[in-house]
Amino acid sequence: MILHDEARAVITLIEEWYRSQSAPPRKDQTINQARVLMKRLAPLRWSGQAKIMASVNDVMLEARSGLHRARVYRPEKEFQPFTLIYVHGGGYVVGGIDEFDPECRRFASSLGCNVVALSYRLAPEHPWPAAVDDVEDVLLQVSRQAIPNLKGPIVLAGASAGAGIAVAVCKRLVKKSTCPVGLLVLLSPWLDMTLTQPSTQLYATGHQLDLEMLTGFCKQYIPATITKNHPELSPARNPIPNPWPETVLFAAECDPLADDTALFARRLCEANVPYHIRYARGMPHGCHGWWDHIPALNSDIEWLDKTIIQHAVS
Repeated sequence: MILHDEARAVITLIEEWYRSQSAPPRKDQTINQARVLMKRLAPLRWSGQAKIMASVNDVMLEARSGLHRARVYRPEKEFQPFTLIYVHGGGYVVGGIDEFDPECRRFASSLGCNVVALSYRLAPEHPWPAAVDDVEDVLLQVSRQAIPNLKGPIVLAGASAGAGIAVAVCKRLVKKSTCPVGLLVLLSPWLDMTLTQPSTQLYATGHQLDLEMLTGFCKQYIPATITKNHPELSPARNPIPNPWPETVLFAAECDPLADDTALFARRLCEANVPYHIRYARGMPHGCHGWWDHIPALNSDIEWLDKTIIQHAVS
């Protein structure tokens, strides 16, 4: 498929911003360069003003690896009786709470619910399973009211690599019969680290996220002794345990990871798990985070929000 003109304009905007920073091509950046640049890029996601919240507060929550920062967003108008927990993306190597602040504000404002953004340790300093351990521990802390005045049930949302972490955490907790997630939301999810799906070749270059970048992230995140087919690394290639939470899949059509969503939907179907799926036509990976620049996404974002609200408390 061909990129939508508005999506192509966003990719050009990002490329021009990197050039304005005299940054090397992303595939040639050191890890520290990539982390710094991603943080500085974050404000570009807004074309207008940031969504105003009643309050935004950082808290520290306990995990087996120590204290982890979480950010709590409380909207000015709170309508919904659920809490959305957000796990950010970044290929398991870059990104953090600050970089994805715009999307968390959008969810809190549009859904009318409290949002909690989680941090986790990054590779290569902390390869798998560190990120999964951290999110598992902190998610359970939130479910046990470690943050006062949050409403249940819990909607667990993950973007890109964050979606992979969210699925891995659910797999663990379902098997332990301790999963507190009522609805799972996966945004441009990375669910097959073998990188063998057809879309990885079809959209390997020129679509915001390149196959070469994905390959580099895999090398940083996966220990040499672990196969890429591992259920926590490639959940789309493995059966889903029951009872699995109802799942919302929001994918981009022009994404090297587009087929991960289709394959995971097949796993959900095999396990008789209710799911809701939508592909944003002509859009690149992570388009949901650039909605403010892409009016063509309005109907897709509206579908996403309505689907979350409808099924979070059903």
